Amino acid sequence: MESSYGLDVRRIVNIFYLQKAFIITVFAVVFALAGYLALSLPDVYESRTLISVSPQKLPPNYVNSTVTSSVEQRIRSISDEILSRKRLETIVREFDLYPSSTSMDARVDRLRKNIRIDVRRNSVPVVESFALSFFDKDPQKAHQVASRLGGFFIAENTEIRQRQVAGTRTFINDESDRLRKQLEEQEQQVNIYRAQHRFELPEQLDANLKTLDQLRVELQGNSLRLSSLQERKGNLEKQLVEAKLIVTPEGQAAGWQTLDDRKLQLEQLRTNYSEKHPDVVRLKREIQALEAEAKKQPTGSTSTESPLLRNPVQQTLAKQIADLNLEINALRSSNEALKGQISSYSARVDNTPVRAIELSKVTRAYDIMLKKYQDLQGKALDSQLSENMEKKNEGEQFQVIDQANLPQQPVAPERLRILIVGLVLAVAAGFGLAFLRENLDTSFKGVEDLRVLTDLPILAALPLIGTRNSVLEHRRSQRMLAVASVMVFAIGTISIHLFTKFYY
Repeated sequence: MESSYGLDVRRIVNIFYLQKAFIITVFAVVFALAGYLALSLPDVYESRTLISVSPQKLPPNYVNSTVTSSVEQRIRSISDEILSRKRLETIVREFDLYPSSTSMDARVDRLRKNIRIDVRRNSVPVVESFALSFFDKDPQKAHQVASRLGGFFIAENTEIRQRQVAGTRTFINDESDRLRKQLEEQEQQVNIYRAQHRFELPEQLDANLKTLDQLRVELQGNSLRLSSLQERKGNLEKQLVEAKLIVTPEGQAAGWQTLDDRKLQLEQLRTNYSEKHPDVVRLKREIQALEAEAKKQPTGSTSTESPLLRNPVQQTLAKQIADLNLEINALRSSNEALKGQISSYSARVDNTPVRAIELSKVTRAYDIMLKKYQDLQGKALDSQLSENMEKKNEGEQFQVIDQANLPQQPVAPERLRILIVGLVLAVAAGFGLAFLRENLDTSFKGVEDLRVLTDLPILAALPLIGTRNSVLEHRRSQRMLAVASVMVFAIGTISIHLFTKFYY
C-alpha cells in the first residue's frame, strides 16, 4: 500500500476547481476590504522645513567657542526637549490637534509620532543641515505646527549655547576666585618666610659675598694700620723714657717719676694688659700713695714735680702717645665690630643653600597654583569672548533655509499601492485558504484517495449521484459561507473605520 502520493498539477487544479466558490468569496471579501481601506483612509499632508547649521562667523583662532557639544548632540538634546510632554501639550492646545474626546496623553503621543527629524551629513561626516517634518490630515495645521517646531529648534539652540557659555564662564570665574584665595594664602606664607630670612635668601648670596670680601679687606687694612700705630707708639714710649733720664735744673734725676708720669705709664700698661696684671696693680698703689701725699701738702706750696710737668718734650711725647692710644683703641673696637660682621655674613653665606632648599619647598605649591591661576585667567577671558560672541549671534547657529511649506498634495495614503497589495493578498488568501480547507477535509474525493489507504483492487467507480440531502447540505454550506463572508467584511470595515480615526 502506498502511504502518500505527490500533488501533481492536475490534482491541484481539481482542488481549486472544486473550491472555486470559496476562493471567489474569500478573494472578493479581502479585495473589498482593501478597497474600502484605500478609499476610507484620509489624505495626509506633510509640511517640511529645512534648517542649516551655519558655522561660526569669527575665525576660531581669534575667538574659540566654549560650546563643546557637537551639532548632533545638540539636535538630539533639543529634540528631547521639544518632544517632551510639556512642549507638545502646549502645541496640542494651541492648534487644537486631534479629537478632544481622547485623553491628553494619547493626543501628545500622536503628535510625537507625526514629527520626523531627518539629519543630513556631508562627506566628513559633519551635520550640515536637518529637515523637520510634520504630518497631519489638515494641510493648514501641518504648516503651522512645522513652522512652530522650526522656531522652537532655533530658539532652543540659541538658549542652549548661551546657557553653556554662561555656565562655563561662571565655573571658570568661581574656580579662579577659589584659586586666588589659596594663592593669597600661599603668597603670605612665602612673604613671611622671606621676611624671616631676608638676609640669607639665594638672591642675596652675591651681595653677601661681596660685603664679606669688603669686610675682610677692611679688617686686614685695620690690622695693618694697628700694627703700624703700635710700632709708632713703642718708639714714642722709648723716646719718653729717654727724655725722663735727663737731669733737671734742680739736680734731680730724671728717673724720679712724678704723679703724672705714673698715670701716663698706667694708661700705657692698660692698653696692653688687664687690670689684674702685677705692674698695673703696683702702679695703682703708687698713684694712690702719691695722691694721698699731695693732699697733705699745704695749699700754695710748690711741688717738686712742676718743673718736670713743664718740660715741653715730655708733654709733646705724652700727648702723641695719648692720641695714639685713642686711635689704637678705636681701631681695636672697629676690628671687633668687623669680626662680628664677618661672622654674621659668613653665617648668612653658609645658611644660603639651606634657605634655598626650604624656599623651594615653600614656593613650589605657590608656583604651581600661580600657573593654574594664570591659565584660568586666560580661559576666563576666552569664555567671556565666547559669551559675547554668542550674545551677538556670531557663533554657530541654526538658520531656516526653506520655510515650512503649505502642502498642496497629500503624501499619504498611497491608494494604488494599497489596492495592489490588497489584490495580491486576496489572491493569496483565496487559494491558500482553499488549499488548507481541502487538506483538512478527510472525505474521499476520488479513486486515488481510496488507493492510498488500501491495497485491494478497485473494480468499479460510480459517479456522484445527487440526492435531496446532498443538495440541501450544499445549499447550507453556501449560506454559511455567505454569512461568514458578510461577518468578516463587517468586522473588517468596523476595524478599518476605527483605525482611520487614529490614522495621523
